Amino acid sequence: MDKLLEPTTSAKDDPPPIQRWRTNLSAPIPHNHINSQPFVGRLGGNQLAAIATSDPDYQTVQHTNPDAVQSPKWIHILSLRPFRDVHIWRYAAIEGIALALWVFIAGLVAHGTSNLATATKLGALVPVVVAAAVQCGLVTLFIFSLGPVTGAHLSPLITFATFLAKLTSLPRMVLYIIAHCIGGVVGAYVLRAALGGEPSVLTFSPGCYIDSSEIPGRQAFALETMGALFVLFLAFGLGLDPRNSGSFGPGLGPFLVGISSAIALLAGGIARPGYLGLSCNPARCLGLMAASHRWTYHWVHWVGDLAACVIHAFIYYAVPPFCNQRIQD
Repeated sequence: MDKLLEPTTSAKDDPPPIQRWRTNLSAPIPHNHINSQPFVGRLGGNQLAAIATSDPDYQTVQHTNPDAVQSPKWIHILSLRPFRDVHIWRYAAIEGIALALWVFIAGLVAHGTSNLATATKLGALVPVVVAAAVQCGLVTLFIFSLGPVTGAHLSPLITFATFLAKLTSLPRMVLYIIAHCIGGVVGAYVLRAALGGEPSVLTFSPGCYIDSSEIPGRQAFALETMGALFVLFLAFGLGLDPRNSGSFGPGLGPFLVGISSAIALLAGGIARPGYLGLSCNPARCLGLMAASHRWTYHWVHWVGDLAACVIHAFIYYAVPPFCNQRIQD
């Protein structure tokens, strides 16, 4: 237990002594003092950070926080009641701040390696490889950092896909996506100001650059859709499927999701000229394209990711991660 040290005796004219707390460093923090809420859509949590159906408070929590329980019903997922929960607003703000930091750091790397696209015979391969390696590290670290707090979505792709899978409530989805967009724009404009203030400094960005003179829109749409579906397929299997919790769980899952994201960026970046990799994060591209004043094929990043979410939802409900029970409506 913490004990207050008794003040030592001193002269009458001396100032009162500073009272200090002696802390027992070996004492663990009580679990009920940790600011954490159950969330079935936590990336890397494999749906274990949620209230089970056997819990006596299951029915009550399902009404107030539907994405905090396992197997919620659509009527609760679509409820607007969670908008009253101040915690979700805070979590959305943290998601936006994290994405702003991601855009800033990844943008610095893209700007620093942009000259390598013409310095060697490999062309854009070198900066794309560097960007993929950096993205792998960023995604992994952000999942470890934000997973217990917000779920570590960091992209409208993950947020909307988990909503269609009944792992994220409608209010959380709306707040997260808005926060992602704001964070992406703020991060990109701060990056532009740090690099000199000219929009042209952000033109070259792996994952958010498409040259319309070298690749038609339909091909960019096909690339983005299939790449986003690839990321969702692996992210759900590695970081959200409870059947894999015993295989690697929250310790190894973030690394595997980060590797999946890096592979998608690298594969798209080396596929053909004029295309510097798959986005799989429309909010990030929204910020970079807004700050660079270049909107070429930006619709691909949203429509392609949306199509991937819908396709993945059909796959998810075809083989749901439930224990031989009927899917609740």
